[in-house]
Amino acid sequence: MDLDKLKSTWKNQPEETNKVSKVDIYKMAHSKSSSIVKWILIIGILELLFWSGLGLIVPDSFLEVYKDFNLTGFVYYFTILHYVVVVLFLVLFYKNYTAVAIHESTKKLMNKILKVRKTVKFYVYYNLIGFVVTTIVINIVMFSHPDTLIETMNPDHLEISASKLLSVTLILQIASLLVMLLILWLFYKITYGTLLKKLNKNYKELDSLEHLN
Repeated sequence: MDLDKLKSTWKNQPEETNKVSKVDIYKMAHSKSSSIVKWILIIGILELLFWSGLGLIVPDSFLEVYKDFNLTGFVYYFTILHYVVVVLFLVLFYKNYTAVAIHESTKKLMNKILKVRKTVKFYVYYNLIGFVVTTIVINIVMFSHPDTLIETMNPDHLEISASKLLSVTLILQIASLLVMLLILWLFYKITYGTLLKKLNKNYKELDSLEHLN
């Protein structure tokens, strides 16, 4: 039964049965919230496995370009740091799930839902901002060595002016950044965004439940 229908039934029933139905409403909201938080954890794990798997199949030649700009160490250590941070977020997701799974008062459940929402938002912000900052840093380093960049972008020494080649490269890098940022944003919007909307709906249901007389 939908929460709205259950609430309507609860309000129209005899007073002596109110407590029983209020517990039923709480149980339904709690069950849905627990399921949503579980899916947040599952998607986070799948996302980590996807990017890890993608990193394993990327050809070594693709990463060779970083050697020319002395970026190998930066990319290596940043990747390690990134995965450490992501794993820490997954640990928080797991803790949120186990916390929400416990039956407690409506008020405590509402507070836990707020904590889950905050954790997920920080996770999404970290990934988006981290991607943008890393890309900008790498490009700043690359464009600060124009001769090396020209050699990398034009290994066959085609007849094209250095300024034009650098301009085209800059445009392509900006376009790639925006496209990837859009793809990531859409992914997070569809996955975590959808789950957070459902979680927010449950929060509002619990809030209205708190104010029912």
